[in-house]
This record gives sequence, structure tokens and C-alpha cells, in this order.
Amino acid sequence: MAVITLREQGQERVLSCKEGQSILDTLLENEIYASAACGGRGRCGKCRIRLLKGELPVTAGDRKLLKEEELEQGIRLSCLAYPKEDCVIRLLVQKDEEFDILSEAAASKELPEEKEYGIAVDIGTTTLAMVLVGLESGSTHRSYSAVNRQRAYGADVISRIQASNEGKGPELTASIRQDLKKGIEELIREEGIWPEAVKKITIAGNTTMGHLLMGYSCENLGVYPFRPVNIDVITGSFEEILGAGEGCPDCPVTLLPGISTYVGGDILSGLLSCGFDDSPEFCVLVDLGTNGEMAAGNRDRILVTSTAAGPAFEGGNISWGMGSVAGAICNVEITQGMASVKTIGGKPPMGLCGTGVIETAAELVRCGCVDETGRLDEAYFKEGFPLAKAPDGKDIVFTQKDVREIQLAKSAVRAGLETLLKRLDVPAEQIGKVYLAGGFGFHMNQEKAVEIGLLPKRFADRLKTVGNSSLAGAIRYLLDPDAPEKAERIRKAAREVELSSDSDFNEFYMEYMYFEPDI
Repeated sequence: MAVITLREQGQERVLSCKEGQSILDTLLENEIYASAACGGRGRCGKCRIRLLKGELPVTAGDRKLLKEEELEQGIRLSCLAYPKEDCVIRLLVQKDEEFDILSEAAASKELPEEKEYGIAVDIGTTTLAMVLVGLESGSTHRSYSAVNRQRAYGADVISRIQASNEGKGPELTASIRQDLKKGIEELIREEGIWPEAVKKITIAGNTTMGHLLMGYSCENLGVYPFRPVNIDVITGSFEEILGAGEGCPDCPVTLLPGISTYVGGDILSGLLSCGFDDSPEFCVLVDLGTNGEMAAGNRDRILVTSTAAGPAFEGGNISWGMGSVAGAICNVEITQGMASVKTIGGKPPMGLCGTGVIETAAELVRCGCVDETGRLDEAYFKEGFPLAKAPDGKDIVFTQKDVREIQLAKSAVRAGLETLLKRLDVPAEQIGKVYLAGGFGFHMNQEKAVEIGLLPKRFADRLKTVGNSSLAGAIRYLLDPDAPEKAERIRKAAREVELSSDSDFNEFYMEYMYFEPDI
């Protein structure tokens, strides 16, 4: 056993690292959050630490993802660091990431006095959002958002499933329950109400998030035939759903039902918020994140599917990728071979968020620096195309690998959508609105998304951003007494299209890999 001394902000914390245990696992075991988008597999390079004292051998993974001068400065990847002796370290990542998270619109300045409240929650793979709603007026009083700290076990649901199956399920359950209780407590405290005033809590989330919250086994979520333990409506006491501790002890908690393993309660909630339960018009819902979930249909017939887009739309697996935080490049224009950028909050550029990735790819294609096959111009092939200078003077670049990541992501989403529309067999002119859900869809430049082929050009005039539709549906479930019946109507109308063995999907996937004009 080695003793790890963690130095942060002038304070020290002493941790015990078991033999054969990585420093990353030691940090997580002690509830110290460190981003590990790849799930601690040495691929993303996010979980960096600096060795201040002691010895941590340089691994092949360190050499692959870190520069020589960084290695000389004692920088290592914590997931690959297995100390043999006592050492002193410092985290080089933020303990928490302040993502630009979509919750509900800000509360109005003049709100009626309420006797009873409800809380609606959206558990996203990356972020959490919740709002405090007056049950009498339907007004939003407070909102709360935070990072889903399960990110420390991987950026996507597959990583979380693997972590759960490797014995970390109880830690994942404890993590999300703590996050939710913290948010609920903060909403109550800020509003200055008694916990007993909260009469209902509704939660929407994807199937994996629901399983991890409930402590279910995830063994069958990642292997054929992908059978979930339970995706029906789940209602229980606060303690049954969120565990013992502070909170709203007398308040029932409801998890919205899902449709399938990979089209969960968050998408059903989004369909509810967009009125699919009552719409005679054919519409489309696309929720872009780590996974690309989508639905097409109307009140009588809805086809749904999910495609693994990977984390590129959230800055994952991108050389200078980062979440939607202050300093993330979100807007890019290239003129005469020179890039001009804008960042979230107008802060000095630190890296690229998902919208910045889309804009960079579109601009590189438009100016001819990336050809239709996705090959970066020879002048930038080795070092990448420079976008801006980071505060430390390093070039923030977009590399050939980054182009390939966005190609894979956009092709998967577009192929899934085209397959769904082909199965729906409805003429394009009969498709009404195309709803874009989620934070990425809300901030995305639609024109540039169409330019790279992520979204169909034929629907460009019908695109409508709807923000956090999962949270909006959870609010509707709180307020509308008929919402449970409407949600069940959507479930009965929905049928999943499985893409893994679909020949049309495979053809579309290859077709939309290219950056060609979408006629």
C-alpha cells in the first residue's frame, strides 16, 4: 500500500492507495472527482496529475498522450499511475466542470406564493438539471444544474455499463444519488421552504441512468438482446429511490418510463413535451449528445432509434476538446487561412466544445482545407490547423484525428435519421417540424450542421430548437394530471428500429461519412 498526498489550494489530503490500484481509482474511492471521459482506459488524456514528490514511472500511454516536456514536469495520467511508493501529487483538472447546462427559463421576478411544490429532474449522461415548480401556478421558481459526476467512470453510457459490470455499480449509484440530493437540498434552501412543501418529484433519464440510480444490474444492457431490468414507470418513496439521508422524506418520487434499452425515459419525456401524444402531423425529434437518439412519427405511430455518436459532440476524443465551459471555443470563422474564434463567456480560449467542433469542421471544408474524404490539407496534416492561442501560449489546433472523430459522429447520426425516415415511409414534404433537443442542439449553428451533412438540407427550414425537452417533459408530468396516460400512449405507439444489423443504416453510414454537398 502506498500513501498518496494530494495537494490542493494550500491544503493536503492523505489517501491510501491499495496495491494494484491506480491513482484515479483511489481518487474516486475517496469521492474526489477527476474527469475520465474514456472510463480510465488511458485514451482521453483528461485525468492528468502532476507528481510533486516520489516516483511514478512513465508508461507507454503517458508517452502517447503527453508531450516530452510535460513528462519532464512530472505530469502523468492518473488512470495509468500505479504507485509503488509514497508520493505527493496535484490534480491538473478541475474537480468539477461548470458546463453550460440547459435548465428551464429563469424564474420571473414576481411569483405567487405557493403552498405546494414539485421538482422536475433530468439526469443526463453528462449533466444534471432540475427545477422547482409551484404546483398551483405552474411557475418555475428555481433551477439547478451540475455535472453528473459519474463522468469520472466514463463519458458515455457504455463506459458506465462496463464500470458497473466490473463491480463499481454501488459507487455509481451512490454518486448519482448524492448529486440529486445535493441539488434538491439546494433548491429547497434557496427558495426558503420546508422540505415538507415538496409534494412530487419526477425524474427523466436514459435507461442506463435509471438503472444506475435504482441500483439495478447493467449486465444485460450492453449485450444482445439488450434487455433492461425495468423501464416501466417507477414510483417510490424518497428513501427508496434516492437513498437515506436529508431530503423530502414524505415525497413520492416517479421515474418516467422508457421505450427500450437505448431509447429511454428522457426521449419519451421529450416526445411528451413536444406533443407527439396528440399530434396528427408527422414530426421528428433529434437529441444529440454522447448518443444520438431520435424519433419520427405522430400520435398514431412513432419510430425510435439510437445510434452511438461518441463523445465528439461534447468535446470528447478531440485533441483540444472540452465541455461547454467558459473559455471553450464555440464559434469559428476561417478567412484567408486564418481563424477567428469566439468563446463561451468571452474568456481566453482554452479548447473546443461540441459546437466549436462542428463550426471548425464546416469552416475547414468550406475553405478547402479538408477535402470531401475528410483528409486535412498537407500543410496541416502533421500538426493540425491552428485556431487560437491558449493562455499558456500553446496553439489550439484541430487535427486529422479530430476530423475523423466528427466524421464518425455525424455519419452515425445522419445514417440513423435517414434509416428512421425510410422506415417511416412518409414523403419529406409531409414532415412538419424537426425538433432539435438538448444543449448541443440548442447552441449549434444549424447552417453549419447542414453544411457538413449532420442534418438534412431538405429540412433546413423546419428545424426548431427546443432546449432540454427531457426536463420540459418531466415538468409536464408534474403539472398535467393526464400526463401519465399520455406518456403511456406514446409508449404504445412507439416501435424501435434496431440499427446494428440494418443494411440501409450501413449504406447510409458509408454515404454520409463524406463531406459532400447535400442536394
